[in-house]
Amino acid sequence: MSSSCGSVCLLILLGVVMAFGNPLNYLPETLRQSHESIADVLRLKEPEIGENRLFRFVVDSINTSCQRKEDIQLMNATLGVYMRIFSSILHHSHHQHHDETSALLDQVPSSSRSQVKSNVKELQKMMEKLRLRLSQVNLNRKDMMSELNKIKVDDPVDQRKALAEFERVYMAASLITS
Repeated sequence: MSSSCGSVCLLILLGVVMAFGNPLNYLPETLRQSHESIADVLRLKEPEIGENRLFRFVVDSINTSCQRKEDIQLMNATLGVYMRIFSSILHHSHHQHHDETSALLDQVPSSSRSQVKSNVKELQKMMEKLRLRLSQVNLNRKDMMSELNKIKVDDPVDQRKALAEFERVYMAASLITS
């Protein structure tokens, strides 16, 4: 490993330790508030949602990798999955699914639905801005890309899992762009 790659790895590791040691300090306040406001309504903190994280392999890979361009490609693909999830949540809110599952927003009490939808839109907007900063690189990590393509973006359970992990993924993407 070259000394410059070692230095970059050390800086990334230091950033990850600092971010995960005190994660809320590295998230924009509007993101943290939007995420927190939907966490209870969508039951994002339930064990079934948190125990098998959808994007663990992506975040773990970025936390241990020296290959910045590959990290950017992988994170860009991950953010693409989030964009499809947000789009599915927002556009399928009143349509019945083919496979007997109801849309995620249809599972939210009508009194909270408007606020949850607004918060998901805010998260989507922030994700779009972050993704624009990542869009210049086009490399390939076949195995992880394949795993990302397996995520069922229209499945309410996968949507809840993705939303539960949103802050972690956002932090990892932010570390890449800083």
